[in-house]
Amino acid sequence: MFVAMRHGEFRKYFYSMLWQSSGYAMQFLILGWLVLDLTDSGSQLGLVIFLYGLPNLILMPLAGIAADRLDRRQFLIISQTVVTLVIVLLATLTITNSVTMWHVYIVATILGAIQGFLMPAGMAIVADLVERDDILNANSLNSAVFNGTRILAPSVAGVIVEFAGIGEALYVNAACSGLTVVHLWTMQKVRSHDSAAEANVLGNLMDGLKFTARTPVVFSIVGMGFAFGLFGAAYLQILPAFAKDVLSLDAAGAGLLLSASGAGSLVGNLALAALGNSRHKNWLLLGTITLFGASLLLLAWSTWYLVSLAIMFFVGMGFAGFISVMTTVLQLSTPPAMRGRVMSLMLISAALHYLGALPLSILADLYSWPISITAGSLLMLAVVVWLGALSPTIRHMRVD
Repeated sequence: MFVAMRHGEFRKYFYSMLWQSSGYAMQFLILGWLVLDLTDSGSQLGLVIFLYGLPNLILMPLAGIAADRLDRRQFLIISQTVVTLVIVLLATLTITNSVTMWHVYIVATILGAIQGFLMPAGMAIVADLVERDDILNANSLNSAVFNGTRILAPSVAGVIVEFAGIGEALYVNAACSGLTVVHLWTMQKVRSHDSAAEANVLGNLMDGLKFTARTPVVFSIVGMGFAFGLFGAAYLQILPAFAKDVLSLDAAGAGLLLSASGAGSLVGNLALAALGNSRHKNWLLLGTITLFGASLLLLAWSTWYLVSLAIMFFVGMGFAGFISVMTTVLQLSTPPAMRGRVMSLMLISAALHYLGALPLSILADLYSWPISITAGSLLMLAVVVWLGALSPTIRHMRVD
């Protein structure tokens, strides 16, 4: 289950991810509660998440090129340092009672831009740290730590918000980001692939798009990733408003919901890690996203807190499992020098789930959260049936 940990540089990266993931798991609960505290509006929360996602979407292709052109380790260190400083600034404004929604809008936009640049390099570097046969295991462990921290971190953040304050919670968030930088500095022997530097930026971008369009497996998986992000995964960002309006929860209760999802994610990732280099990645891909969509439909209509906690466990299993398998198949199907650009195209789906939070919240204001989340889930599953279940490309896929 932990075979990738035999690689020394991956172990160091794994430890850095413990802190980065803890901070990320806290970030949107704290920001969401700050917005609700200032405005008490689900639509305003959706707008803030939209502002976070817009630069993600715009800059993600360029971020992939940067991940292929630059030293990925140094790139991660610089980006994570900027994230730390921005969160410290917002925490200080909040502590001093000077924060306004304009500050939140600006910080969300900056974080969206910087963290959008972080993601392709962070995912592409994993395959540089291990041998080919260990990539699925490494991605599963990487995803396991990312989602496993969601078990404890959101609950800790919710408790800090309730008993200390939002500003104090933001300082803890910034400390996690700073400790990520410290661990990244310990990595010294990381392979670098810089062939993208031989062409101009537009040429780099077009090469990535052409490769995706001409490679059926990559095209189908990226397409499912887009539907996953825009219609399904946006639930994660609007969960504070869903928890408050539908289940009548406070910040600590909303944190426990996210923790239940994190627990499911951890179990799902460890199960994938235990499978090793499975030859049935096609069925793992379809099974995990179907589990995610079906569980999300159940969550939409649950009004009992304990039942919702149980459902969130399976939502997390499907969510994290699909991301792990999707990432692995794309990495195995892509040349190393092209990997950052293809990862950036896949990660546009992550940006789309931030953008998807706005229409979900508007639909919820017009009708209800159950109708909004149901509509998104059904649209995502329809695309999965089209590109996945009905497509021979995915059904007959063999990637080793």
